[in-house]
Amino acid sequence: MDDRDIHVLFSNLAENADQDNESMKEVFKLLIKSTLQYRDIILKTKGVIVTVEDVRTTLEWLVPAIKSGRLPVTDNKIRLDLLKLWLDELKIIS
Repeated sequence: MDDRDIHVLFSNLAENADQDNESMKEVFKLLIKSTLQYRDIILKTKGVIVTVEDVRTTLEWLVPAIKSGRLPVTDNKIRLDLLKLWLDELKIIS
């Protein structure tokens, strides 16, 4: 997954959101930055490629995890760790 894929994915989400909302833009910037860093670290340390599908699935988990305070039940460590990273990052800006 390259940088463009991640930007396109988040841009598509932004199109469905209120684009005049600066808070939303900041959240997307944070998620993009942390996703790119995570992708690079996982590739370098484990030789595993984080896919667009990994990011899409994790995005689907994000709001339910925020609302419920619970993580999804999964054995996919890549996706779960990305979700945990996002939740930690979002705590910083809230």
